[in-house]
Amino acid sequence: MPGMRCKQGRLREDRRLSISLSDAQRIKNLALEAGFTRAGFVQGADQASVLVCCLSCHRSELDDLSTPDDPHGLIAPFARRNYYKTAVRMMRRLIARVDDELRIARKSVRIFCNSRLPEKPLCVAAGLAWQGNNGLCITPGLGSLFVIAGAVFPECSDFGDSKPYPNLCGSCRRCIEACPTQAIVSPGIVDRSRCLQGFAAVADALSPEVMEKWGARLYGCQVCQSACPYNSGQLQEAPAADGEIGPSVSLRWFLSLDGPSVQHLFRGTAMGLSWISKEALVRNAIIAAGNRGVGGLRASVEPFTGSASRALSTAAKWALERMS
Repeated sequence: MPGMRCKQGRLREDRRLSISLSDAQRIKNLALEAGFTRAGFVQGADQASVLVCCLSCHRSELDDLSTPDDPHGLIAPFARRNYYKTAVRMMRRLIARVDDELRIARKSVRIFCNSRLPEKPLCVAAGLAWQGNNGLCITPGLGSLFVIAGAVFPECSDFGDSKPYPNLCGSCRRCIEACPTQAIVSPGIVDRSRCLQGFAAVADALSPEVMEKWGARLYGCQVCQSACPYNSGQLQEAPAADGEIGPSVSLRWFLSLDGPSVQHLFRGTAMGLSWISKEALVRNAIIAAGNRGVGGLRASVEPFTGSASRALSTAAKWALERMS
């Protein structure tokens, strides 16, 4: 049908790549309608225009579902649900609306979330937040309890520079002083070789000093965020999200699972991402069991003392000593 192909061709010609100041404002409004809490633009490399959005990951809920006879391993709030997947889904819907309303071809737009792009600097450059003393982006109403998502448009018009958000940390050092391993070596600078969160996904054998400070974590450390005054009070609640795990998981049950079962448990969640080692999660659970100090977990930990994995056997031997 030549006529139909010709019509489709004309439709394609109507598509455009550049955005104007009014386009940018409309896109930001659509982002807020889509459920994002903050939205802004920044000019990127090669005259690209970058939309940056913030999605709350704060939920008012208990942090520990343990009972006296069933101690749990704790999961940090940002990992309890797959907010990254939710943000990408929301961004795709947003770009579809941009395509429909503004005739900006969705195929020309690159979506990012939890990517290799410098997302935190982009968030700061877009005027949405400042970089706090703990190295994370902070903004009133969200604190640092949000994930960043965005979209790169290949061309743009000059829509003005975003005003930087003033750094409101001032002389506050609560996050620095709260860090259990003193990983925040100076305001805004985190030594990843000391950070508990940095250890959480990698299956290395940990030192006794680190394991003692590990607490009952299964995954994630947010001590520096819990100490931040901007993460208290009335914060924007997160929307419903994909990949629900919850705030804690039974250690006895978790340590009874085999490797495939662990993988299946976290498939589609924030803890099922490719760079998070399943072996590291088991090691974390063993250390958490040791720090819980409940003798009833000995039977769950003992089998790992003979593991071929140094990370697991070291953790198991240390945990059993703590239990005794």
